Amino acid sequence: MRNILLILRREYIVRVRTKAFLIFTVLMPLFIGGMIVVPARLAMKSSGVKRVVIVSPDAAFADSVKAELVNSHVQDDDADAKSANGGKRRQAEFDVTVETEPSEALRQQLFAQVRHRRIDAFAWLDLDTPTSRKCTYYSRNGGDFVESSLFSRALRRAIGQRVLAAHGFTPEQTKAFLNPVDVDTVHIDKEGTTRSNGLGAYLLPFLLLFAIYFTVFIYGIYVMRSVIEEKSSRVVEVLLGSVTPMQLMAGKIIGVGAVGLTQIAIWIGTGSILGTGGFAMVQQLLGDTLKDAHVPTAALILFPIFFVLGYATYACLYAAIGSMCTTDEEAQQLQFPVTLPLVLCMVFATTIMRDPNTSLAFWLSMFPLTSPIIMFVRVSVNFPPIWQVVASVIISIINLYGLVWITSRIYRVGILMYGKRPTLPEILKWIRYA
Repeated sequence: MRNILLILRREYIVRVRTKAFLIFTVLMPLFIGGMIVVPARLAMKSSGVKRVVIVSPDAAFADSVKAELVNSHVQDDDADAKSANGGKRRQAEFDVTVETEPSEALRQQLFAQVRHRRIDAFAWLDLDTPTSRKCTYYSRNGGDFVESSLFSRALRRAIGQRVLAAHGFTPEQTKAFLNPVDVDTVHIDKEGTTRSNGLGAYLLPFLLLFAIYFTVFIYGIYVMRSVIEEKSSRVVEVLLGSVTPMQLMAGKIIGVGAVGLTQIAIWIGTGSILGTGGFAMVQQLLGDTLKDAHVPTAALILFPIFFVLGYATYACLYAAIGSMCTTDEEAQQLQFPVTLPLVLCMVFATTIMRDPNTSLAFWLSMFPLTSPIIMFVRVSVNFPPIWQVVASVIISIINLYGLVWITSRIYRVGILMYGKRPTLPEILKWIRYA
């Protein structure tokens, strides 16, 4: 045990003191915050007044579309275009002109005005647009989906007004019909009820899931590269004069894992200290998206358990890969089978968040290489039966015990083998005779 602690201490101190650790610890929260705050800020930033021309032989219908488009920046129909400023839009305003005599000459003239930036876009509406629900929108910024979506909504509301007016509805009744409906979603579980707005309810659990995935992947590779470095420099031959291969592998895995937990603790601590102001700023930018964002208490309690199980499982596999290879290039060729289950966890995470009680979610949460991550997803969204959580943890522990037994035998022989990469039959011989 003393030898394991010495190796653990060395691995921990050496890595914590590196510039890479310090820089990554600081930059990662900034990176995640930038991914959330910067796009939201840019999306809310006004891009100026959009000059749009609406061409339609139906003057009344064109005026209706114009009115809806001009007022679109203060309406709150689509949730993804809201801001936190009282639910009002902060998108670009529109300066709309109506032309009621369409012709090919006018079309070419408007094309020229768009090219020379005199106007930003023009819409070509036919007489049957209200019935066919089709038109053409020519824009200088074809990739501006906000602008096109606002025009599409304005056209949809104008068509709705015409249809309802044809059936005798007054303008006030038409407006009431077309106004959005605010739906409060309430999640029911064994502990009671919790308000949920969809995305916000899953945002923080997803960030914790990403933390498990990212740290397991990164620090598993750290273990592999550490083994390769010591093997290629022949330092391992000196170390094996004082410790056993099993002690060396255990100390290395635990030490690097402690570095990962330290980094996560620093991120959580920093978030707790700065979280009030930061969360308020993000909530102001994203509006109601973060209104009901939360992490269940059970998920917070089980987070370190699933993290340790996931990290230890993949660290053993990466340690075995490192012991079989002498260069990073050789190791990269063997990483794919080990990395594939981690990638599948992220691929299926969103689907499982939507329905955590499917057969797919159940079996992935019981499969040893995916259970730590997938079961954490299920616990974060909708706590499954307790026996499933216990079974998942027990399966992971049994799998970890088996992996330690197998990888320690591979490690024991592999760290002293040089030359070409071993074949599968040779690896099986190592396991059998080590």
